[in-house]
Amino acid sequence: MTSRAKTFRLIFALAILAAMFSSPSFAQQQTPPKKKTPTLRTEDVVKPKTEEVIEEGTEKVEGKPTETVVSETGKTKDNPEESAWRDRVKLARQRAKEAERVAEETELRVTDLRNQLGVSGQTTQDRNSNAVELEETGKQLIKLRAEARAAAADLEKLLEHGREKGFSEAAGPSATSEDGKPNEDYYRSRHQKLLEEFRTAERRVDLYENRVRELNQKIRGSSGSGDNFFIAQLAQDRDEAQQKLDEAQEARNKARKELDDLLEEARRAGIAPGVFRQQ
Repeated sequence: MTSRAKTFRLIFALAILAAMFSSPSFAQQQTPPKKKTPTLRTEDVVKPKTEEVIEEGTEKVEGKPTETVVSETGKTKDNPEESAWRDRVKLARQRAKEAERVAEETELRVTDLRNQLGVSGQTTQDRNSNAVELEETGKQLIKLRAEARAAAADLEKLLEHGREKGFSEAAGPSATSEDGKPNEDYYRSRHQKLLEEFRTAERRVDLYENRVRELNQKIRGSSGSGDNFFIAQLAQDRDEAQQKLDEAQEARNKARKELDDLLEEARRAGIAPGVFRQQ
């Protein structure tokens, strides 16, 4: 090929390339697309309301507003469920104590009536009257013991429920008030509680002394019967009653000492003796 032909072919190729670069389709393919300018809408600025607004002073539990545990004064309030449980426990404890007290006093009355039947010098009318009362009171005692056991069981169920929930009974008043002075309510309530414990222990001392005495009499009366199984059962009952008697005596001594200590503590704190009267 001649040099002239080569030159002509080169010019022709350059012309074709120039035409391709200048065409609109090629420019459209090579030019990168312009980015879309972002725009803001109202819903992009204001977050949609997807859940209920919880007012100040409440806390949200499982998506529901619940009562706050902080009072207006900034002090922690009790859980409403725990407060209701405490009220139920307080009533149940009172019922259990009262039922037990009545049953124990009735048993003491039965023992007293039984002893009266053995007193010489009574008229036939007096003896018959005591016998009738003894029979009626004995039947009543069976019923009262059952009621006391049921009340104690109800109390234990409530206490077990509280343990499962992590509840605790309300604490009593503190020894000093908010201004740092001795709190009369503390000394009064503490004295009342200890006095109740002392009286309960005294009643049980009498109760178990009677049981031990009666069981010993039955053991002596059955010693020649040859019924070793019955005698062994009486001895076991006597030993259990003796253990209860020892516990009651220890509780009485403890309550008496704590009462004396409380009175001395109150005296040193400047509490007037009149605070403890009529209890």
